[in-house]
Amino acid sequence: MNTSILLLIAMIVVTAIIAVYRWYIAHNEDDFLHLEDPTGALVNQQNKTARALTRIDHVGIGLTVATALYALALLFAFIYSGLNRPI
Repeated sequence: MNTSILLLIAMIVVTAIIAVYRWYIAHNEDDFLHLEDPTGALVNQQNKTARALTRIDHVGIGLTVATALYALALLFAFIYSGLNRPI
């Protein structure tokens, strides 16, 4: 059971790291609409940031769901083993 708990903790830490990384990328995001940008460099940077945030969101949501399901499975296994223990 100790390995299962360590795996759950590792999954939680990785999920938190992804959340902080997403915050860092979003913190540097330019939210203004650049209509008079002749080179389009600012618009290209905004597109890159939007694509990066989309990828991070997909990974983060998937890992969050996987972590929650794994935590629930561990909880149910713990409860089940506790109920089947002789008194």
